[in-house]
Amino acid sequence: MSFYSLIFGDTLDNLFTRYAWRFLILTVGVFFLLDLVLSFLSEFEDLSEFYSFDKILLFLAFTSVDAVFDIFPLSAIVSTIMCMGAISDSGELIAARVSGKKLSRIIFVVLKPVIFGITIMLISWQFFIPDLQDSANKLKFEPTSNLSEQKEQWVFKNDRFSKVTDRGVSKEVKIYDLDEKGNVDSIVIAEDFEITENEWVIKEVSDYKENIGKSDFVWEDAPKLAMNYSMKGLKHMSLTDNYYYWQSINEAADRNKVGYQFWKKMLEPISLICLIIFALAISLKALGRNKSVDRFVLGILIAFGFNLLIKIFGNISLILGWSAFWGILLSSLLLLYFGIRIIRRV
Repeated sequence: MSFYSLIFGDTLDNLFTRYAWRFLILTVGVFFLLDLVLSFLSEFEDLSEFYSFDKILLFLAFTSVDAVFDIFPLSAIVSTIMCMGAISDSGELIAARVSGKKLSRIIFVVLKPVIFGITIMLISWQFFIPDLQDSANKLKFEPTSNLSEQKEQWVFKNDRFSKVTDRGVSKEVKIYDLDEKGNVDSIVIAEDFEITENEWVIKEVSDYKENIGKSDFVWEDAPKLAMNYSMKGLKHMSLTDNYYYWQSINEAADRNKVGYQFWKKMLEPISLICLIIFALAISLKALGRNKSVDRFVLGILIAFGFNLLIKIFGNISLILGWSAFWGILLSSLLLLYFGIRIIRRV
């Protein structure tokens, strides 16, 4: 079989892929409409003079991409089970296997739309969803935000403490330099500063004790500031921001929690494919012909069951201090192992 045939397949492969596209689009559409109605009703409860009906519609438009990919894993599982069930009920699955096609090949061509969707999901998480969610949050929360609310964070590196305060409308940084004995040598304060990954540029510095001006300075090789990322919310961070935030945290417990969220996103493609193969194995083994409703319910139950399994493994890894990477990966590979074993007996 040539590389072209392996990837794009023959006429029968393309027919099964078209079936898969139809079921996936239909399932995503149904779940998205249900989610949209529920989200609209939820947002409608917050209707006010600051949050008008037009802003509600705009807020839902900004969050629609995130909503689609929130329901995509569930839609992918249900649609794949339904597609394979329809092919089986029509006799096309038997005909394809009689003609010499392996079941693994049939599963691959049915999974093509899901693989494409996973790729778009990862791209959206990195480049589109964070900015869209920021726009949605500003639209809804900025007019009524509590300007007196402030967030603080302490960081330490190379005999220098720093406290960064974010009051919403203004920011302030205080830097404490220590002498050779570990005592505070000087304290400077500034409200005009820029923080990047590698350095802090502090402008209009004044001495906190003596209340006199000092020359501006640059703090090279400065510590990373977790506040820059944590204010965005873990769920809607880009993959790179999630990673940098994870690396910037010093507390072990918080670091493990953020690492868990990062690996959960990064391993989502592997987890979803493993889960779909397991779900297909159960469906092909346990269900007979014309069981569409049963397949639909089975897909939902398996999806929620896997999410519970991920949480259990994730919590165990957090408690024992293991990497969340192994907790998520091993639970996915465990399902893949049982799925392949069942499929071989179909």
